[in-house]
Amino acid sequence: MDVSSTIATWLSLAVTFVGLGSIVSQFSAIVDRADEFHGLRDVLHLGSWWYRQPHIPWYHIVNPPVVGPVISANLLHGLCGNNVVHLEEPSQTPSTESWAGMPLHPLVRHKLTTCTVISRATFMTLLCLTNARPVLCYSSASGHRAAYASYCGQWRVEWPIGDLARVYFCAHDFHASAKDLYPAKFQQRVDKCLQMLAGVIESHTSNTFKCAFPARKSSGKWILEYAPKGFGGAHGGRHLYNMIGGKVNEVDFLQMKPMNTEIESPEDMVVLSLPNKVSGVCDVTLYIAEHESAVLNEALDKLPWTFLSWSIHRGLRDILVAFARERMDFYRDRLAETLRLAVAKWPERLEARGWDPRFVKEDMADMAASAVMAGQGNSGDVVRIVTEIAAISSGSPISDLDETGFWRDTIPTSSSPILNPMTVIALVKCFVLEWSVDLNYQMYHDFPLEMYLG
Repeated sequence: MDVSSTIATWLSLAVTFVGLGSIVSQFSAIVDRADEFHGLRDVLHLGSWWYRQPHIPWYHIVNPPVVGPVISANLLHGLCGNNVVHLEEPSQTPSTESWAGMPLHPLVRHKLTTCTVISRATFMTLLCLTNARPVLCYSSASGHRAAYASYCGQWRVEWPIGDLARVYFCAHDFHASAKDLYPAKFQQRVDKCLQMLAGVIESHTSNTFKCAFPARKSSGKWILEYAPKGFGGAHGGRHLYNMIGGKVNEVDFLQMKPMNTEIESPEDMVVLSLPNKVSGVCDVTLYIAEHESAVLNEALDKLPWTFLSWSIHRGLRDILVAFARERMDFYRDRLAETLRLAVAKWPERLEARGWDPRFVKEDMADMAASAVMAGQGNSGDVVRIVTEIAAISSGSPISDLDETGFWRDTIPTSSSPILNPMTVIALVKCFVLEWSVDLNYQMYHDFPLEMYLG
């Protein structure tokens, strides 16, 4: 009797446990089906962010949303609170500690993936940080599509009619780390990238200098006129500068005014031939008086330093490259030779910064010299080579490279075939302008205020 009672008791308990297990399983299935992010919570989908997800107790009826980074950018606070950021090859998987300080917020589900919401100003910041340029822009009754090739990969925007705008990013197929000739990462400054896109050169080194440049103009004759605190009345990059947190009332402006009368003393002026805004043909004649020439020389001396070419305001690039061309061409041979000799003299400095020793020894000097002699181009890799050599030649911290005195110096530079370090820095900053790419600073017209990034 006792045995039968014991067996019955255990059978009853077993049935109870099986029943409870069935209820729990059904309950879990119901919770999973009700989960908006079902199938999107695993490490395969979330990557490093999987480690930052909150713990979900088994008894929760409604699962909390997946969380991800708050991505925002502006002139004052940089990208996610950092003005200096490092671009890194996708093959270099960052450790979870590198994300530890980033604030999180709930992600949203868009079709079959998770997305974070960013502003159009943040998207434009990501474009200029990665040295992007447009390769496709198409609008029709079905919506808007655009693609941008960048140094780090391809950006793509899809905004169907009646749907949300979504940003995609696909990284380049980089070399394996063991075979890559370049350092795995390099730094970019968010504020300087944004200023160059908006057409503003700003410096607070020896004195405060804030000057904005005009957009391209139609064919004809124009005269450049310096307008103190005149950026607020400009049409070019003013709105973008406002969007990213700049104060237009503090910025001077170089405006191009049409010439309705003949100039009395044109021989006293610098005359530039610039591309027009429609076809890019160089049939815009720009006259520059002595005072405006001094402003342009100061702007050249106060160009910010960078290790990568700019995604740039084309009006700024057109004027400064044309204005500096004669002097740049005069020193081009010597600049190429100085860079070549610097590689031979300090290979250990380059290797210490992550460059492949064999590449430094065999190819780097020739590539740098050839790029300088080319006069223009479109290669972020080549720009990284030239700027790296110039930086190790100067031996100065990056902040000291933002201002030179070369362009404002009225005393001729020594005729020595080897240029001094700060002259190299000044000329290389102009070289970067020659190799920079246009990016439409008014592209915000094509996008909504908020976009999905995922």
